[in-house]
Amino acid sequence: MVPNPIGPECIRVTKVYDWVVLTNRDRNKVQIPEECFAAIEDARHDGNTITATCSEVVGTRSCDFIGAIPANIPTVPGAQIVSLAFHVHIRVQFFCNGEPIPGCNFVVPVSFMDEVILCFPEGTEINCNIFDVQCTVVLNQMLGDMVVLDVTMCKDVQVEAEVKLEVEAKFCGPRPVIPIEEDGFICPTPRFPQQCPTFFPTLNCDCQGSADFTGEATISVREGGIGGLTTGQLDLTALVCDQCTLSGSRIQVTFLDTLGPTPIGTPDDDIDQSFTFTASDFNQPVCDLARGTLTVTGTGTITPAGGLPENAGFTLTLTDLDPGGDTATLTINGSSTMVMISLTEGANPGLEVEVGDCERFPV
Repeated sequence: MVPNPIGPECIRVTKVYDWVVLTNRDRNKVQIPEECFAAIEDARHDGNTITATCSEVVGTRSCDFIGAIPANIPTVPGAQIVSLAFHVHIRVQFFCNGEPIPGCNFVVPVSFMDEVILCFPEGTEINCNIFDVQCTVVLNQMLGDMVVLDVTMCKDVQVEAEVKLEVEAKFCGPRPVIPIEEDGFICPTPRFPQQCPTFFPTLNCDCQGSADFTGEATISVREGGIGGLTTGQLDLTALVCDQCTLSGSRIQVTFLDTLGPTPIGTPDDDIDQSFTFTASDFNQPVCDLARGTLTVTGTGTITPAGGLPENAGFTLTLTDLDPGGDTATLTINGSSTMVMISLTEGANPGLEVEVGDCERFPV
């Protein structure tokens, strides 16, 4: 038997640079043919019941690429605003007391125009298609010899390019040409379009973590330089790289200050230091799994009691040391509000912290 071990192999594939699904729903006014409209009016005049159906004509779906312009959005560099046109033909059938009306079976075109932000680097192509069409005739909105169609269209849009990838697999070809020692032109190495790394595909993580706490806690809150340690009801939920995906991260904090002296007293006991915080952007976390720690930074929005929302940066450090050694530390720095939350399993019963590894390509 010829050996065929698994090893690095080269394959030619269609790489997906971006992928979105779009849905359109609209009401289109459609002209009823003259012969059909006369038959409908005669049937109604005689007191008959008129109904109608509409359905997609099989084989009429199409999509056209119109053009693209730079999106000029700082948070998604390299993005393009892509214009697309989607077309389908719809068959309309009218009935009188459940029986088809002669001359009232006709086909009309329906089109939708879409603009969508995509990672669309030079050298890639748009591959779009319609994968579902639903239609209803709105009989209570007949406008003279016009009938209204309620059409829903579901579309799939991908940005693609043919590339060569190195993978763990078997078989490949062709092999590199063995060079012949002679002067002449040497073909350059093929260059493929660069990926848009900021928003597609979703970044994987090397590690993941979570923290959850609800209960009384003493934290530090300073607003405009005023404040300090205060005690209140804290609700903290943190998920970092949930399912090993950076986009699956979230941090939500709600703190309700208990007015009056704290256990150790502060000079600002009569100040309401309540706030809420929601993280919106996350950087890749850094983990030391031997010590059970995860640290992640990013930005979000903090809203102090009676104040306006303000942008803020955050740093979250989680330590998973069982039994009894879990800790969670969160610092939030806004333009006028600064928060320090330091929780330990001993001082804050109910604190749950988990830190673990991520396998990018599970076996």
